[in-house]
Amino acid sequence: MTLNAEALKAWLLFSFSLGCWTLLTLLLSRRGERRNRLTMALFVGLLLLPPLQAYLELALGGTALPWLDLLRYRLTWAYGPLLWLCLHQALLLPALPGRQLLLHALPMLSVCALGLAQAEWLGSPLLVAALLLQVLIYAASGVRLLMRHRARLAQLTQGHRNSSYYWLLYLAGGLLVATCFDLVVHAMAWQGQLPPRALLLGAALLLALYVDLMALFAIYQPEVFVAESGGTEEAAPPAPLPGVQLAASPAEPPKGAPLRVVELSPELARELAQRLQALAQQHKPHLDEHMSLGKLAALLDLTSHQLSELLNLHMGSSFYDYLNELRYQEALQLLEQPEGLQALTVADIAYRAGFNNRNSFYKVFKDKTGLTPAEYRKRWAKQA
Repeated sequence: MTLNAEALKAWLLFSFSLGCWTLLTLLLSRRGERRNRLTMALFVGLLLLPPLQAYLELALGGTALPWLDLLRYRLTWAYGPLLWLCLHQALLLPALPGRQLLLHALPMLSVCALGLAQAEWLGSPLLVAALLLQVLIYAASGVRLLMRHRARLAQLTQGHRNSSYYWLLYLAGGLLVATCFDLVVHAMAWQGQLPPRALLLGAALLLALYVDLMALFAIYQPEVFVAESGGTEEAAPPAPLPGVQLAASPAEPPKGAPLRVVELSPELARELAQRLQALAQQHKPHLDEHMSLGKLAALLDLTSHQLSELLNLHMGSSFYDYLNELRYQEALQLLEQPEGLQALTVADIAYRAGFNNRNSFYKVFKDKTGLTPAEYRKRWAKQA
């Protein structure tokens, strides 16, 4: 055995060990949202196959496990669904039911089953074309997601750069690079011009190392990556719970200001406040990245002027203060979770609650409770 072969075996063993440790961390850790951890664990687990197969070939000589070698060269079929799933979760879209997840996994499962059955047409141009079509479909779906939710994407990339959802975007980027590389390799293989084996193995090891690091950053969220800029979001002063409590009397306009035309009677304002509370609980307007005064008014079947009057004169608030109050209440619920989402970090809670950035979350929370979110969580845990 040459020195280079021994060094390669050591590197393969290191890559496989790091991947196993990352996989166990994702499966056993309680930090972060569970579905995010499972998605990252699936990706890390798939990337354990190339170093394991390469190590076994060097240690035992030849292809030790043909089925493992087959799976290793079918990973590209999983990259498209994983990329789309990473973006779906990073943008806080609803979790997919099990049937839909199975449909996304069906192409790779089918190709692997055909490979185990030793189907002769697996290396044909038809399969390469089908793989290219699948990649294009998922790439188009990913772009469509990003375009539809570009406001939330901007919020995530600018104000929540150390949350687990932010690192999911980096995983999606790694998947895109890996998919493009594999497509080139498949096209070359179809033409009978395989690239050097060392290049393929090196690319697989670099991708595995990259994914392991992104997954560990998502779990531990080292503070060295925190570089939040000051938020433009207004911080709400201490205020009553939203929706049902009205101001004792309409607020008086400042001296010299033009008088406003009051359209809502106290009785109608009370009824509208109750409708607003029900809408806030059902539709969660504070989580809508496209929410505006006009859109919220349309949901209540009001004009923008009427909603502004309801908030300003009858509820003693403003549109932005009201949304901040809803975000604050959402954050309280997440911080007080007895299980499940209790493991969410403060950075993740700030993003899930709809705040533009972690700084504005801290400011609103501190103004209302006198505590930081972490201090509040510790005090709540002691009282529970």
